[in-house]
Amino acid sequence: MRFRRLARVAPLLALAGLLGAGCARPYAGPKTLAALGAVLLAGGGATWVAGQRGDRDNVAVTGMVGTALGAAAVLAAGGWLAVGVACTEDIDCPRNEECREIPAQPAGYPYRQCMPRQGP
Repeated sequence: MRFRRLARVAPLLALAGLLGAGCARPYAGPKTLAALGAVLLAGGGATWVAGQRGDRDNVAVTGMVGTALGAAAVLAAGGWLAVGVACTEDIDCPRNEECREIPAQPAGYPYRQCMPRQGP
């Protein structure tokens, strides 16, 4: 019986590891948080359903909490990513230009300026 449970959990843990390992630069932090949130969301939902079907309230509540944490993590990752790319898409710059920070003299304030994008 325990072997069956372990056989069911092992692919989920492997999936979580692969999702986390696949998050490379750029924006590795938000991607990793979103991947972990998605795993929590799916795992929590499955646990919630299993608890409801088996009339096990403690398992259902644990799944509900996992689902809520996963959803919160995915939303937080979206916000984090939006903050990270805020200057990439600037409403003040045309589509073919990007917002770049221009360094300032010592004790000065840097400013941002629209410049042509560096294409591949």
